[in-house]
Amino acid sequence: MSRVALTIKNAWIALIFQLIYILIQFFSRNIFLDNLGNDFIGTVDTLKSILQFLNLSELGIGTAVGFALYKPIYDNNKDEINEIVGYLGFLYKRIGYFVLGSSLLLLVFFPFFFEDTNINLAKIIFLFAALLISNLLSYFFAYYTFLLQADQKGFINITIGQSVFILRLFLQCLVLIYFKDVWLWILLELLTPFIYIFILRKKVRQTYPWLIFNLKITKVIRNNQKGLLKKIKQISFHKLGTFVSNSTDNIIIFSMVNPAMVAFVGNYQMIMNNINLLVSKMFEGTNASVGNLVAENNIENMLKVFWEFMALRFFIAGCSTVLLYLGFDELITLWLGEEYLLSQTILIILIIIFFMLQVRQPIDSFKQAYGLYGDIWSPVIQSLINLFFSILFVFKYGVLGVFLGTMISQFIIVMLWRPYYVFKYGFKINHWIYWKGFIMHLFYLSVAFISYYYLSMYLDKEENANLFSLFTELLKFGALFLAIYLVLLSVFSLGFKNLIKRFTNLIRKKNK
Repeated sequence: MSRVALTIKNAWIALIFQLIYILIQFFSRNIFLDNLGNDFIGTVDTLKSILQFLNLSELGIGTAVGFALYKPIYDNNKDEINEIVGYLGFLYKRIGYFVLGSSLLLLVFFPFFFEDTNINLAKIIFLFAALLISNLLSYFFAYYTFLLQADQKGFINITIGQSVFILRLFLQCLVLIYFKDVWLWILLELLTPFIYIFILRKKVRQTYPWLIFNLKITKVIRNNQKGLLKKIKQISFHKLGTFVSNSTDNIIIFSMVNPAMVAFVGNYQMIMNNINLLVSKMFEGTNASVGNLVAENNIENMLKVFWEFMALRFFIAGCSTVLLYLGFDELITLWLGEEYLLSQTILIILIIIFFMLQVRQPIDSFKQAYGLYGDIWSPVIQSLINLFFSILFVFKYGVLGVFLGTMISQFIIVMLWRPYYVFKYGFKINHWIYWKGFIMHLFYLSVAFISYYYLSMYLDKEENANLFSLFTELLKFGALFLAIYLVLLSVFSLGFKNLIKRFTNLIRKKNK
C-alpha cells in the first residue's frame, strides 16, 4: 500500500473512532459531573496532571525511537528494528520502576496536598493507584505502539485502544446510573488497560511475527545506540517545555484558585482537546509519511508537501476557530448549564492557543522527521516564560492569567523560534521563505474573516433550544465561511492547489 493510501487509511479509521469517543465522552462527562461532583472531577483532572509530571521521566524516548525507526523501516532492516525496539523496552522498563518509586513517595504527601478537599482520602489514593497502573502498563507492555506509528500502522493501535476505552466510559456511566458506586467506577478505570494491553500484544505478534519481544540488551547494543541516547537527551528538554505549557495549568488553578475551578476549566479543555484530537486523527500517519519523505531527501518534494500541509492546517484552523467562537458558550449552556460558563475573554484566549497549535503542526512534523532537537535551551525558556507569566497573572486575572502565560510562551518559542530553526537546519534554506508563505496565509484567512463578517449579517441568527438546533445553526454559518475560505485558498494558495491536485489524482487512480 502506498504512503498516501496508508496515511488516508490511518486518518479515516482514527477519525471515526475519535468521533464515537467524543460523543460518548460528552454524554459521560455530564453523568460524571452529576453523580461525582465538581470537586471529584477536578481532583481526577489534577491527579492526571500529576502523573503527566511523573511521566516526564519518559523524556521523549518514544519520539526519538519513532524518528530512529523511519530509516530501517524504509530499508526493511529487521535486525536494526529489533535492536531499536528492544532498546526502547530496556529504557522504558527502567523508567516504569522510577515512576512507581516516585509515585509511592508522592503518596506520603497526599494527606497534606488534599487536606482542603472533602473527598475521602482513601478514594483519592485508590484513584491515583488506578491511573498509575494504567501508566505503568504502557511502560512495560505497550511500547511497541511506536513501531506501529513509524510503520504507518497506527490504525491497529487506534482500533484496539479506542474500542476498549469507549467501552470503559460506557460501563462507568452504567455503574453510576444504576449502582451509584464510586469505587466500582474507579475499579473500571483500573481494569480496562489490562484488556487493551492483552489484545494489543496479540495483534503486534500477528503483524510482526519476526519481532523479538524480550530481546536481551547487551553492551554492544547499548554502544550501537549511543546516537539514539544523545537524541533522547535533547528531546527530554523539549518534553519539559511541552509539559509546562500543557499540564501545569490545572496544577496552578488547583493550588491558587480552587479545585472546583479545575472541573470548570476541564469542561472547556475537554471540548478543545477533543477537537484538536479530531483534527490530529485526520493527520494520523502523516508524521511517518514525512519521515519517509525526509529519508528520500528530495528538497523540492519536501517543500511542496510542507506547503500542502500548511494550507490544509490553515483551512481547518480557520473553520474551527469560527465555529468555536460562534457555538462554544451555547454548547456549554445546553450541555451543562449556564453556571459552567467562563468569561468570553478566557474563551478567546483558548481559541488563539488552539489556532496556534493547529498551524504549528507542519513545522513540528518536519522537525521530528529531521530529528532537530539540538535547541535544548528553547523549551527551558518556554517553560520559564510560561510559569513566570502564569503565576504573575493568576493573582490579578485568576484563571485568565494562567492561560495568558501559556499563550505568550507558545507564541515566542513555538510560533517565532521553531520555524526559523527548522528552515535553517532542516531544509537548509532561507527562513524568510517560510514567513512569506505564512503571512500570505494569514492574509487569506483575514480576508475570509472580513468577508464572512459582512455576509453573515444577511443570515438570521436564532436562539437554540437544543443541541440539534445548535448543530444546524453552526452548519449554516460554518458552510458560509467554508465556502468563502475554500474559494480564496483555491485561487491564491499554491499549496492548496497542489493539495487538490494530489487528491484528484488519487481518486482517479482509485477509480481506475
